[in-house]
This record gives sequence, structure tokens and C-alpha cells, in this order.
Amino acid sequence: MPEEINPLLTFILDTVAIPKKEAQEIVASFQHKKLNKGEFLVRENQISDDYFYLEKGLMRTFLYDLEGNEITTDFFVENNIVFDVTCFFNRVRSEVNVQAVTECTGYRISYEELNALFHNKHAFRDFGRAVLVKGFIASKKRSYAMINKTAEERYRGLLTANPKILKYAQLKHIASYLGVTDSTLSRLRRNLQ
Repeated sequence: MPEEINPLLTFILDTVAIPKKEAQEIVASFQHKKLNKGEFLVRENQISDDYFYLEKGLMRTFLYDLEGNEITTDFFVENNIVFDVTCFFNRVRSEVNVQAVTECTGYRISYEELNALFHNKHAFRDFGRAVLVKGFIASKKRSYAMINKTAEERYRGLLTANPKILKYAQLKHIASYLGVTDSTLSRLRRNLQ
């Protein structure tokens, strides 16, 4: 029977060019974790200790606006790192909630274990830098799209890039992520069918 390929190992090797043995040593520092649908990886006002590789499932990040409405700020599909960057690295209380939209599985590492890897494995520093740069670029693209793209263009972009979000996320969460009302999203969906 062939050796089962660890998806985290594949993700690391696809992200940064390092020897497989070194990548395997990094993977050994992570623990498998399961989140049930609706479970939180981190809640607002908590200090997060989870740097999480999402192997399967869908997650979202949200916070509350001044009127108490949930605003979804990001969705995470399989094969991504999920964590609240500011909270995790600055060791401050989170301003957001990170929640499993579906049942999720993946691999986690704590803040202390991650720092030990950063100090002991040069390749992990390169990996961490690549993950942060990818996240920063995605955040900038999203910010720009909220300014220079129409609601329909943003919806089409989401439909193309991440159809899984449209399949599993609640419409109100998708609407808030796109910066539109529920009724506008319904109209956009009708127009594109």
C-alpha cells in the first residue's frame, strides 16, 4: 500500500522550495485538529493560539459593525492557512471571530511551537513569509475590489474563484462579504441565472 501523502506536507512543498525531509520535520510539529460546523477557531476578545492549516472545509472571519450586525470579512477554503494575524503575532485580544462554516479538518500549531520552528528552521521562516505575503496580497486585492469593482463584478469574481463559498455559506454572510444587502445579492443571483 503506498504511503499516504499528508496535505500539509504538499502545501509546504508547493509554497517554498525546501528538501522533503525538512518539510516532514516541520509537519511533525503540527497536530491534527477537527472543528465542527459552527465551532470557533478564535472568538472576539480571545488571544488565539492556533495557526491552522485548513485541509478540508470552509471557514469565515467576521466581526460586528456599530449596529451589531455580523460582517463577514473573509472566507477560507481548503489548502489555506487560517488565523488572526494581529491577534496571534502581537498576543492581543482578537477583534474578529474565526468560525467553521462546515465541518473542518486540518493541522494546528501553537504560538510557542511556531516560534520555535521560526528560530530553528530557516526553511520555515521562508514558508511563513510566503504565507504572509500571499495573505497580504489577497487582502489588498479585496480592499481595491470594494472600491473599484461593482457588486456584480465582485459576485462574479467570487463565483469564479471560490464556488464552494456560494454552495455552503449563508447568503447573508456572502452579502456582507461582498458589501451588499441580502436583496441586492438575490437580484445579482437572479440576473446571472
